[in-house]
Amino acid sequence: MKKNLLSTVYFISILLISCGGSAEGEGGGGGPVDPPPTPQKPSKAVLSKPANNTECLEVDAVKFEWNSSENTTSYTINIKNLLTSEIITNTTTSTSVEITLTKGFPYSWQVISTNATSFVAESDKWKFYLSGEALKNHAPFPAEILTPKPGSSVSSGSVSLSWSFSDIDANDTHSFDLFLDQDEDSPATKKIISNYGARKRTVSLNTPGVYYWRVVTKDNHGTSSDSGISTFTVLE
Repeated sequence: MKKNLLSTVYFISILLISCGGSAEGEGGGGGPVDPPPTPQKPSKAVLSKPANNTECLEVDAVKFEWNSSENTTSYTINIKNLLTSEIITNTTTSTSVEITLTKGFPYSWQVISTNATSFVAESDKWKFYLSGEALKNHAPFPAEILTPKPGSSVSSGSVSLSWSFSDIDANDTHSFDLFLDQDEDSPATKKIISNYGARKRTVSLNTPGVYYWRVVTKDNHGTSSDSGISTFTVLE
């Protein structure tokens, strides 16, 4: 009888130890848990249509297309009228969208890729001219200010002004008028050079303060475009 009782106690003890071990293993002895995957930054979209620096003859709405980008859940397309500076924005999960625009204006467009993270990826910025009907000549696209970067500060003395531009009409010739001053009330109205042939100009600026400048691009057919006013500050 005593032997049977000891056997029973021993058997129950083994069960308790075994169950206790299992419970401990389930609570914290099961090994490390894999961390959730790190969110990936979206990659930038590659633009497809309308092609860069081309004439667009869409009758109703312009169809914008681009290639899908990795780690992206939505796309925001920004379209800018380069003459009026009006910006049209559209967000989609697709890789194409049709948008009605006013004919007879040059436009730029860019696609922003986003996902659940705080990161975004910006595509290249392309330009096109929405004619509605074929034109023999197009005004050059407004020049883009390169240096000094808008809103930046530079040291006094020799300051390099530079810009870029493009034109649908590849065989046109171009010249530039530069406007530069410190007149806050009527900014960038003083012409400092006319019919300039290069895309960079060094000027001597020794008076500290904010400067306003712009570039007017002209072609050999008498059409022109204005970059719009950019600013920079000359330090003391």
